[in-house]
Amino acid sequence: MMAAIKAEFRKLLSVRSTYGLVGIAALFTLLYAGYIQGFRLTGKDLLDPNLLNNDVTGALGSLPIVLSAIVAILLMTHEYRYNTIMYSLTSSNSRSKVLFAKIVAVTVFALVVTAFIGVLSPLVSLIGVHLHGNTLGPQVINYASLIPRALFSGWSYIMAALLLAALLRNQIAAIVSLFAIPIVEQILVLLLKKNAVYLPFTAQGEVLTPPHTGSITYMHAAIVFASYLIVGWIVTWILFLRRDAN
Repeated sequence: MMAAIKAEFRKLLSVRSTYGLVGIAALFTLLYAGYIQGFRLTGKDLLDPNLLNNDVTGALGSLPIVLSAIVAILLMTHEYRYNTIMYSLTSSNSRSKVLFAKIVAVTVFALVVTAFIGVLSPLVSLIGVHLHGNTLGPQVINYASLIPRALFSGWSYIMAALLLAALLRNQIAAIVSLFAIPIVEQILVLLLKKNAVYLPFTAQGEVLTPPHTGSITYMHAAIVFASYLIVGWIVTWILFLRRDAN
C-alpha cells in the first residue's frame, strides 16, 4: 500500500503543471489579498472586524482553490490521456489500492494547499495595509470555527474535482463539469429557492459563507456535501474496479 501511495506522490510532484498551477494560485492571492484587500483599503473598510475572516474565506472560495482542484484532475486524467493507467493497475495487486493511494495523495495535497492559501491571504493583506501606512481595526476571529471550515472547504472541493476525474476519465470533461455544475445549480436556485442549499456545490459553498436565511448551518452544509462525496466515491470505486478489467 505504501508503495502505491509513494508512487502517487511522485506523480504529483514530478509534473510541471502542479507547480505552475499552485504558483499561479499563490500569485493571485498575493495580488488580490495584498493589493486590493490590503494596500488599497481606506476609511471604514479598515474598521471591519471581519476583514481577516473574509480574506480567508474569500481566497478559499475563489480561483486559488479552483486551480488546485485542476491539479487533482490532472493527476487522474493524465494517466488516461497518455494511456499509462494500466501501468499503475498492473503494478499493484489491487485496483482498490491504486484508487485509495490517489485519494490519500490528493487529500494531503489539498490540506497543505488549503492551509497555505488560508494563511497567505490574511498575512499579505496585513502587509499591504501596513505598507500603505494604515492601521487595521480590531479583528474578531473565531479560530475554532474558521480553521476546520476552511480545511474542509478546500479539501472537499478538491476531492470533488478528483471524483469527477475518476468518474469521467476525461480531462476536458472533468474540468468543464467542475465549472458547469455550479452554474447549473445557480439556475436551479430559481426553481428550488431555499431548498437549493441542498445541492452539492451550493452546500459546499455554505460551509464558508454565512448561511443564507438561516436555512442551513455550517455543520449541516458540510454533512450534506460529505454525503454527496461518499455516495459519489462508492459509485466511482465500483466503476473503477469494473472498467477495463480482464
